Amino acid sequence: MGEKKLLVSTLNQLNIPIEDEQADALLSFMEILLEANKHINLTSITEPEDFILKHIVDSLIMLSKDYVKEGIKVLDLGTGGGFPGIPLKILYPEIQITLVDSVGKKLKFIDDAARNLGIKVELVHERAEILGKNKKYREKYDIVISRAVANMQTLSELCLPLVKVDGLMIASKGPKYNEELDAAKNAMKILGGQVKSIEDCTIPIAELERHVIIIEKTNATPAAYPRKPGMPNKNPL
Repeated sequence: MGEKKLLVSTLNQLNIPIEDEQADALLSFMEILLEANKHINLTSITEPEDFILKHIVDSLIMLSKDYVKEGIKVLDLGTGGGFPGIPLKILYPEIQITLVDSVGKKLKFIDDAARNLGIKVELVHERAEILGKNKKYREKYDIVISRAVANMQTLSELCLPLVKVDGLMIASKGPKYNEELDAAKNAMKILGGQVKSIEDCTIPIAELERHVIIIEKTNATPAAYPRKPGMPNKNPL
């Protein structure tokens, strides 16, 4: 099966509509990233079929069209090589997206790739713990999304301070998501979040089991959080 056919048919099976030019842009991003990956460590997944399923599709399942509105502010925390932020911006050009990472080289790559693809994104080189204390970013986002960054306990402390009250934190997890959610109950209570829904899906061919956890921000996060860099990871709430 050709790369484009694989991408489009897999998304169709998951009820994610995609335009022809969007599919082309997603595959162009893959080519740009895999070329850059020869010089900078962006991914260990280098086979095109695996890349399409485990990076592109895995990113696109994270944000349902139901949550997308014109001008909505989305922040991708710990974007790495641009996931899920770049695929989401390609699929939903109407969103405003900020991509955050603590590694400058990765953001430089994303900046070059976004220019190449003709898409507009905001890039921020900072640790999440510092960003969450900055008034420019704190509680300013409708959606904060994160993929493969940390367990739910730690992730809640990194993400929820950036989410507006009534906004959403979205994380994608594997089969052991229930254990993570149980461990994160206290953290979410302290930080002002509660589970709104869990969307289960399996990515075809790769048979990847995914659980998209949607946390609603019901109360403002206390000023003490996030704690100083490293603490959310070393000593989760």
